[in-house]
Amino acid sequence: MTFTQVVTAGRSAVLALVACAAGSAAAEWTIVVDSGPFPTAQAAAGVEEQVNWLDADRADDTACTQCFAAMELQRYLRRMIGRSNDFAVVGHAQLPASGDLVLVGQPTAATRGLFDALGVGAERLSTLGPEGYSLKSAVTKGRRVVVVAGAERVGTLYGAYDLLYRLGCRWFAPGNLGEDVPHVDAIPDLDVTERPSFVTRGFLAWENRGDADFLLWMARNRLDYWTLAQEPHSLMHKLGLRMVCGRHHAEDEFIGPYKAYSYDHARFTGDEGRPRDPYPPSPEYQGDANNDGQLSYFEAHPEWYSIVKGKRVPGIRENFGTNFCTSNPHATTEFVKNYVQGLIDGPYREADIVRFWTLDAGKWCECTACKAQGIPTDRYLLLVHRFCQELDKARAEGRLHRPLEVTFLAYSDVVEPPTRPLPAGFPPNYCMATFYPINRCYVHRLDDPACSAKNAQYVRQLAGWTQDPQRHYRGQLAIGEYYNISGFKCLPICFMHTMAADIPYYYRAGARTFDYMHVTTARWGNKALTNYQMARQLWDVNTDCEALWRDYFARRYGPAAATMRAFYESVEQMLSNATELKYNLARRLDSGAKDLFPTAHLRYERHPGVPCDGPTLVEIVEHGRRCRQLLTEALAMSLPPAVKARIAEDEQCFNYGERTVAFYRACVRAFQEVRAGRPDAARAHYAEAQRLAELLGADIVSTQGSSSHANAEDAFAASRAKKALEHLAKLLEQR
Repeated sequence: MTFTQVVTAGRSAVLALVACAAGSAAAEWTIVVDSGPFPTAQAAAGVEEQVNWLDADRADDTACTQCFAAMELQRYLRRMIGRSNDFAVVGHAQLPASGDLVLVGQPTAATRGLFDALGVGAERLSTLGPEGYSLKSAVTKGRRVVVVAGAERVGTLYGAYDLLYRLGCRWFAPGNLGEDVPHVDAIPDLDVTERPSFVTRGFLAWENRGDADFLLWMARNRLDYWTLAQEPHSLMHKLGLRMVCGRHHAEDEFIGPYKAYSYDHARFTGDEGRPRDPYPPSPEYQGDANNDGQLSYFEAHPEWYSIVKGKRVPGIRENFGTNFCTSNPHATTEFVKNYVQGLIDGPYREADIVRFWTLDAGKWCECTACKAQGIPTDRYLLLVHRFCQELDKARAEGRLHRPLEVTFLAYSDVVEPPTRPLPAGFPPNYCMATFYPINRCYVHRLDDPACSAKNAQYVRQLAGWTQDPQRHYRGQLAIGEYYNISGFKCLPICFMHTMAADIPYYYRAGARTFDYMHVTTARWGNKALTNYQMARQLWDVNTDCEALWRDYFARRYGPAAATMRAFYESVEQMLSNATELKYNLARRLDSGAKDLFPTAHLRYERHPGVPCDGPTLVEIVEHGRRCRQLLTEALAMSLPPAVKARIAEDEQCFNYGERTVAFYRACVRAFQEVRAGRPDAARAHYAEAQRLAELLGADIVSTQGSSSHANAEDAFAASRAKKALEHLAKLLEQR
């Protein structure tokens, strides 16, 4: 359910613009904010690099963020209302005796009377949580007063952006081109209290690849989940972005088999300066087996690593391979101890959220003790529990002082629900499962029974985590989606109807945290709707998506709104089967497979009596042609320069998708014709595939801006079917 409450005489009263003060539309406005320990609000708003965000004193943190909120209000209100000298920002000590006011942040002695007069007291604010806020406007003592207040600093910032949103301001994409800032006459009369439906909202990433425009876009759309790797941390703190650490390489980082052993081993000479070894000598001790002059973890303790086919192996290879022997208590102790130390004073010391992940689709130890612990999920949750115990121990000992959230995987090798009772006290209230439906189908909503792909399997597994009356896991749920999974390579896919159905479905399943993987951080084109719509739905799961779409297209495209909406919907149909295109058809083309369309989810074309429950390649190409017609129509219109520029960006993104699909079709037709004994027709299609490959190879822009392994050096490499031309050339040589 939504936590939004709008208390007015009616919806029309909320939307109606009212006079800036009783009887006068030209009264002077002042924005009032507590600048805390800083001399002015202007100084506080830009001092994030000097704020100590990690100490126990929150006064400087609060002042910095809420003063930045006040400056954002000034910036946009001056643009929207058109009075460049109005909306001066002052501290509480300069509270003016007359004129209209915008009060930003929590009340102090100077403003408490005004807050109380509007009914926005401490009791109301205390119920809002860290990101909730109240917006209230009324006339009191002859002056109009607007309160923008959160229970905490981030709520105040979000309240400021929501006030601007209600005035008509939109941030569809990062940068000036993504903004729509209309002219308005005044501030709306409203009484609003909001909290988010999903308590954590954003994007899964692990590289420093966002710029200030992207981070500001996130805050302005009330998103809070981004990577610890991003710099500068000070700006992220100011904007309320929660910093997330941890990924599949954790085992390699904290118990990597080839890393130097951390202790003074009793049977090794040369490590005497290291701490005393807390573990007993290994009966399988190898010594310096590779003669490199140092003792590695695997050499010191082979028994800490997995048995595969009867042999101990150092199976960890960065993100992949075979997980360590998790039934070994010493190995587990060393791993979680090192991980927690990394959170205390190591590379993760500023993290707010920890993704406690094992290897990506990793294999598991085959020793008797590990097998006795159950399926991989059962074993993994024992490890998660042990990690949480180590966190609790560090807090009890005074070594860890900040709150942390922990998320663990319900994915791939550990996606099946646990089959055994969990340890007592698991999970703690700060720990939750994240369900990742990798390589799911986007032709159908997740719970559509008509889907012959993986969706039905995922629905069953998700129910096992969240609904089965006999389930063992009773904790919280997060969702990790794949709107730009690495194999998509930044294709301009549209998910407007997918998200409209799936996000409420996930919420009903119990999810209260949501992110998606590999967002691009610039040059979004039509992908702007995915990110913007996601932000709106995650804040309020009851968002009216139809109303959102009407608003988006009208504001972003003006006179071309209807045409561009048809374009987006055609793109959605064109690329809805992207999972099959990129993970199956592309691979078959790349290997020169004889059967290119073996499944019902992607056929070349429809035939009576042949099962087909996704768009065929022929239909996909036709949707692409429709997209091209609509773009041509839109670009031929007389449009404002900003709208023209947005459509041009959309076209650049679409070119990449259009050429990728056309390349697949040309390769398919060439394979079909050469195998049917028609080499001349095959050569024509082969020539077309070569032409498209050259165009794709020249595009080094469209496949950038995402995570490193979701990018590609060019659009031809991103097709994942480069070798198709080699296979075709050989077949044609034989004819």
